[in-house]
Amino acid sequence: MRTKILKYFGMVVVLIIMVSLTSCEVSIGSWYDDDDYSEIYYRTTRELCSRTWQETWVQDGKYYTQRLDFYENRTGTDIIRIEHRNGYVTEDRYNFEWRWDNSSQTCIRMVYGPSDVSYFENVWLAGNFLKGSLDGINVNFTGIR
Repeated sequence: MRTKILKYFGMVVVLIIMVSLTSCEVSIGSWYDDDDYSEIYYRTTRELCSRTWQETWVQDGKYYTQRLDFYENRTGTDIIRIEHRNGYVTEDRYNFEWRWDNSSQTCIRMVYGPSDVSYFENVWLAGNFLKGSLDGINVNFTGIR
């Protein structure tokens, strides 16, 4: 009789352990965007979201202007305006969701759509300047607001 009790007790213990282990949830976060880091974190995010960032350049005889707006609700807009030689102007507006992609806040992940992701790396934000590498191209934005 004692052997049967030990056998059933062992089975119950194994069952409890199995149920306990399967109920554990392990989450691996791909975002480092936790608003509870520090006051420095808040200042960087607030500074990024405080104005419209603009860069202009000339390429192939066309005048380009790109404006980036980051909002604290983790959305943003990317506006690209092209002034052609003949005076014709086109303007494209893209919406995106953004997150800091590392804890040191030097990389921003910008998601425009399911398979359309841009990375703003080596972000340097100081005063009225936002510099870095946007999808591998060095950019220098100036705050306009």
